[in-house]
Amino acid sequence: MTQTPIDSRRLAISLRQLEIFRAIMVTGSVSEAARMLTIAQPSVSRVLQLTEERVGFLLFERVRGRLSPTPEAKRIFEEVESAYAGIQRVDDLIRALQEGRSGKVNIVCSPSLGVHIIPRAIARFKRIYPELPIHFEPLTHNNLIPRLLYGTNYLGISMFGVTHPNLEAEPLAEVPLMVVAPKGHFAGIEEVTLESIRHAPWIDYPYDTPMGMIVDKAFGGTPRPTPEIEVRSTISACQLAMQGIGVAIVDPFCIDDNLRAHLDVRPLAGKLTMRAEAVYARAEPLSHAARSFFSTVKAILAQDQPAVGAAR
Repeated sequence: MTQTPIDSRRLAISLRQLEIFRAIMVTGSVSEAARMLTIAQPSVSRVLQLTEERVGFLLFERVRGRLSPTPEAKRIFEEVESAYAGIQRVDDLIRALQEGRSGKVNIVCSPSLGVHIIPRAIARFKRIYPELPIHFEPLTHNNLIPRLLYGTNYLGISMFGVTHPNLEAEPLAEVPLMVVAPKGHFAGIEEVTLESIRHAPWIDYPYDTPMGMIVDKAFGGTPRPTPEIEVRSTISACQLAMQGIGVAIVDPFCIDDNLRAHLDVRPLAGKLTMRAEAVYARAEPLSHAARSFFSTVKAILAQDQPAVGAAR
């Protein structure tokens, strides 16, 4: 005989009735069951009566003011306890996911973001999810994109725009381009123009790099100065500027108080900006922990860039 699938037939007893039945079995009385479930005693009595009417047999004998489970009730209780063990496992899993005790967060980011911003975000995030394992890896742009596309459950934070049909990008912050120079080079200057640095010793980036493209856009198609040296990262540019090599346009993400103490750091005139983005695979919806991490990064960026603020 073919059985009717459980999801297409009417249950002989509802989940609420099972909950009240179990509470009576565990506590041994209607009053204690009501206290256990924090509901009124008459409600428990009414549900028990309806349950017995629905199943067509007694679940409890009334003996000297107490309830004594029938053999049928004892058999049902065995199955109910087995079901509740499964429910408890589900509840434990939900709590583990809420508290970050299950899963793993894989983070990749642009090198500049990996110097100060992301480590600070991870430290703050770990205070919320102390038991959640984290993999953290700064990657150049040409390596970051493949990792997000072909890795499993990777979160990316990029300081360069990402456009790919299989990747989702959400803005985190809009920040100004900065100019760094040896200490004292910009004394008395609050904002640096391109004209003022055209003849300074110049640290540049290859044209085919994301930062090289940003600098090219800043110059608006006019010739860039002949560089003293070319580098592939703004981290290297800052270190060379600190050694007195020259001047460079950089992102603000790699600059901290220590670098400011040894460099002149000024905004580039013209309100030119770049955007930090949260990037992830479209095919993999974000977990609760992943969204929490992106929110943490956004808060750190807003805190560090009060004049610009978080991207909308």
